[in-house]
Amino acid sequence: MKKTILKQVGLTKLIALFLLISVIVSCESDEDIPNLGNLEVQVTLASGLNDISLEDIDVTITQTIDNSTLTMNTDVNGLATFSDISAGTYTVVIAHSTDEYTLSGTANNIVITKQETVATTVEVNAVNQDGGLVIKEVYTAGSGYITLFKDSFIEIFNNSAETLYADGMYIANLFGGSGSTGSIAIYSVLTDESYVYTDVMSQIPGAGTDYPVAAGKSIVIALNAVNYKEGSTAPDAQLDNTDATLEHYSVDWLEAQGRAGNPYFELDNPAVPNMTNTYMFEGTNFFRLSTPGSIVLVSSEATFDASGIVDYTAPGATTTSKLMKISIENVVDGVDILDNSGAADYKRMPTVIDGGFTYLTADGAISYTGLSNRRKIDEVATARFGRTILLDTNNSTVDFEAIAFPDKYGYNN
Repeated sequence: MKKTILKQVGLTKLIALFLLISVIVSCESDEDIPNLGNLEVQVTLASGLNDISLEDIDVTITQTIDNSTLTMNTDVNGLATFSDISAGTYTVVIAHSTDEYTLSGTANNIVITKQETVATTVEVNAVNQDGGLVIKEVYTAGSGYITLFKDSFIEIFNNSAETLYADGMYIANLFGGSGSTGSIAIYSVLTDESYVYTDVMSQIPGAGTDYPVAAGKSIVIALNAVNYKEGSTAPDAQLDNTDATLEHYSVDWLEAQGRAGNPYFELDNPAVPNMTNTYMFEGTNFFRLSTPGSIVLVSSEATFDASGIVDYTAPGATTTSKLMKISIENVVDGVDILDNSGAADYKRMPTVIDGGFTYLTADGAISYTGLSNRRKIDEVATARFGRTILLDTNNSTVDFEAIAFPDKYGYNN
């Protein structure tokens, strides 16, 4: 009996040892498995497109953690396969230019997990770059402690071959969180994506031919047409906005409504015409551009009245903002500028206006940096037409870049 018990004890030890070794080997095997996965991107054409080859289309993926990028070309079937890429969240961008058009499409928040293959489909549209008025630059980051954000401006560029007139067009700052801490996605509250929603909007004055924009030229609409170089200890880091085409000034307009203006942020330069104020919700007392600011250029044919005002109350909030809705059918151009590279969920405009989004820095640290968002030159179209043409694929991920200092009137030829 004693011998049998000893045998059983020995067997028990052997089993325990075997299990321990199995666990160790298993753990070592898990650690040895690379933290890599695969991504298959299938490119398809938007409805109505045909006779366009899907072969050799540039597909770029960007990891939203470290912003590393990889680019591959599609095969004859429009498939691009990225093998053994780091697990994480990716943005997929397609930008492929020819002499006649640019194919553009974006997919956001594609999650790659270890040892898995993820398949996603990206629909692309073909855009003719020889278009009309586009937003060329949006500068809202501010250049310093003294200037703050007073030197902000928006620039409109004529991408066509003929003179166009900006009279009556609207500029609107879109409302909504940008992806910074505590942000709330605008479309999680106001769910109708046939509109964009603004807290401040103004209109270019004129009777129809007062504000011409020649082909390859631009106009600048500044918050203040002030020379901030004067009296500055670092004039090279400041802007002289006295060359602006128009400026914003709403002090008198607000006071006429019994509201208080903000002469600290809005300074009237009598030599520069003022924009016509059209809407400013009561929580704002100057033409404030969000930092960062998503901007739309709206057709002069659009009309606005009190019936277009909607209530916005953030979840858990006790205050309500009054926002003006703008039909996406009236939007001529738009650029969605968010806080950081992983902020896709906070887009302020639907993808039909801007298929992607842009930002100033990947981590969102933008205030008082002097950084600006500028539209890129379309090198293919520029060479073809013999004049400067800017990228206009309706996708700011493709079309825009962050630059170290504003480039007001840059590209004008």
